[in-house]
Amino acid sequence: MSDAFSTHPEHALDHPELEAILEQAKAGPSSASLGDGAAGMSVEDTFEVEESVRRILEGGYKTIGLQFPDELLPTSVSVYRAIQTRIGHTGAQAYVLADSTYGNCCPDILSCLHLPADFLVHYGHACLTPTDALPIHYVFPRKKLDVGHAFGALSKTSEEDVQDGKKGVIVVWDVAYDWLASSIAETFTKESTIPITFAHINKPTAAPPKTDEKGKAPALRSVEPPEGLALTDCILWYIGEEGRSSMNLQMTHAYNSLYLYSPTSQTTSPLHRTTSRLLSRRLFALHQALSSDVFGLIVSNIGLSSSRPLLAQLRADLRRAQKKSYTLSVGRLNPAKLANFVEIECFVLVGCNEGGVVDSKEFLRPIITPWELSLALQGEGHEWAPEKWTLDLGKVLEDAKAKADEDDDKSETQSNHSTSSDEAPEFSLITGTYRTKKRFNDESAGPASTNQIESGIQDLTLRNQTFSLSKLESAGSSFLASREFKGLEVRYGMDEPSLLEEGRSGVARGYTEEK
Repeated sequence: MSDAFSTHPEHALDHPELEAILEQAKAGPSSASLGDGAAGMSVEDTFEVEESVRRILEGGYKTIGLQFPDELLPTSVSVYRAIQTRIGHTGAQAYVLADSTYGNCCPDILSCLHLPADFLVHYGHACLTPTDALPIHYVFPRKKLDVGHAFGALSKTSEEDVQDGKKGVIVVWDVAYDWLASSIAETFTKESTIPITFAHINKPTAAPPKTDEKGKAPALRSVEPPEGLALTDCILWYIGEEGRSSMNLQMTHAYNSLYLYSPTSQTTSPLHRTTSRLLSRRLFALHQALSSDVFGLIVSNIGLSSSRPLLAQLRADLRRAQKKSYTLSVGRLNPAKLANFVEIECFVLVGCNEGGVVDSKEFLRPIITPWELSLALQGEGHEWAPEKWTLDLGKVLEDAKAKADEDDDKSETQSNHSTSSDEAPEFSLITGTYRTKKRFNDESAGPASTNQIESGIQDLTLRNQTFSLSKLESAGSSFLASREFKGLEVRYGMDEPSLLEEGRSGVARGYTEEK
């Protein structure tokens, strides 16, 4: 029952202004929003309505989220109605999700939990980061591609690499061309003179992929070389426009020649020539992290596989290194949000395959990846290996656990050999000066630190054999002490108390003393 100040929820879907949009949607989706490959197709075919309904009915799902990016929202009403009319008899209810919490490329798990939804249909571009929160059906956009021209352009551009001894080719494409995957594989295999393999996309079926005992989930797409060849012996071909997806491929395969074919301009370009510049920026961010003592762990998406165990592992690693850490969830990143946390010296973004790297100069503090943090916590003994750079959260978690176990074994054997090396100043390549590491006594570390305080040590602890004392820092107090402005001056006992006097009264248009 609605009152004078509210309307029925269905009113939003029956508004007269939507009629023009619905008529256009019936004629077929626009090529501007869905890609030119969808021109002339019906809404049911373009948005895979029948396949979505089949999965919903077979799974017995009752609350379904339909996640649309901004450019597809004009068609969301017709898609919603097409699905709802087919599942309504089972008591199931679909909901349109827009304005994603984190990014359009990732499933909006947070909004699904608010419903709560037990099934999600994700429309548009996707980063293909594994998600284990709930079953997801991906519906990719469709763009046209001249498959024959793409092969000819890529093979001609990479002739020099083949002559230099490259023995195989790995083909990767944007999700918008996945509807042409069979045509790409057939044509490229037929025309190629050297072994070739394809990074096919493995859409999740009924149940979400589960993480194994190591916290690692199966990848939705893997880049593997042809049988019998090493990855370093292969060339990478990427079909799509230059962007975050191609940059991730470029960074994770730094030692491979990578050629991009743009279907829009029908031209090819070598991306590997700019890889060193991208890696140098990451190396600079790594050195900034080496000079940091307070870290902020940013949760980019709560539904990513391995993200929660990885966060726990990173917090434990920072605690072991006596660094201070904060865990933040701020939705979509922007400089204004992170500028509120001025005491944090370095941010760590636990993100997806495409949004996990932030390289903007607008942010006041560096933003690094979990792999770079694991490297920074090794100190001066770290080894910068570009070929190991990754955004795979499962791989980072596995390596972090192995490194933690190794450090625990070393600490047991060296427990009786304390040194003063921790107190020695270290040289910062960023500032060009020496700095002394801060050692935070994190109360969240567990009973050990609390027992130290209760036993009378309080804020002092013995650090070396020369019986010198050093203070256990507090992140909040040390940052406040370093600020020039610390708030209004408190003058206790410096001024004589004044007598209370009656102030002005009345209203702004006429105070009592003005009458």
